[in-house]
Amino acid sequence: MQAPQAPVGCPPGLEYLTILDRVVVEQKIEVFEVMTNWETANRYAIHNANWQQAYMAFEEDKMSCARQCCPNKRGYVMHVVDNYGREVMRITRPFKCCADMYWGNETTVEAPPGNVIGRVVEDIGSLGCCSHKFSLHMDGQQALKIDGPLDCCCCRICNVCGDQVFEIKTMQGEKIGDIRKKWTGFAQEYFTDADTFTCDFPVDLDVRMKATILAATFLVDFMFFEDNN
Repeated sequence: MQAPQAPVGCPPGLEYLTILDRVVVEQKIEVFEVMTNWETANRYAIHNANWQQAYMAFEEDKMSCARQCCPNKRGYVMHVVDNYGREVMRITRPFKCCADMYWGNETTVEAPPGNVIGRVVEDIGSLGCCSHKFSLHMDGQQALKIDGPLDCCCCRICNVCGDQVFEIKTMQGEKIGDIRKKWTGFAQEYFTDADTFTCDFPVDLDVRMKATILAATFLVDFMFFEDNN
């Protein structure tokens, strides 16, 4: 993809996102992980609607013990790079050992690294269990919210044969897009944790919020679809 001219206020490197209303996030299958069941650092390709690659994202290859012991709860640093290998965004999730029951999961989005542009915060339900709801913050204020699918078991989404949809809504409750975990077939779903997501949002949405939605996609993947052992 050829980078468009950067609009005023666009963080450098996020010019691609300004013209998109859909991104496809494809987690790469790790052969070593499939063969050995040893959890490896996650890698993703980020495409436009025509499957042209715009970015790559990779988890910092540290905390190997945490990946094996608590794969879906682990903290991470996700580096997002453009097609020239330049880091344009960094997403950080701190490890919280009791995040599900007492403190919500969250991620911080920096673009470029060192400049915070957004945050994703899990909304904890009144019963102290994950509610599959998130708030998206920009400029220190909540800007959008995400409502996930109903769950039949606490803190996990049942792995059914179909897409799982997380609706993106305004603060007034109007749906403006969604994060959709695609059903990729029995073999890939049950023998790997390599998932594919689509993110749909208004093309004129603030690019910082588009980047925050992308960060929310990674958090959703880690929380609900990472551990299928």
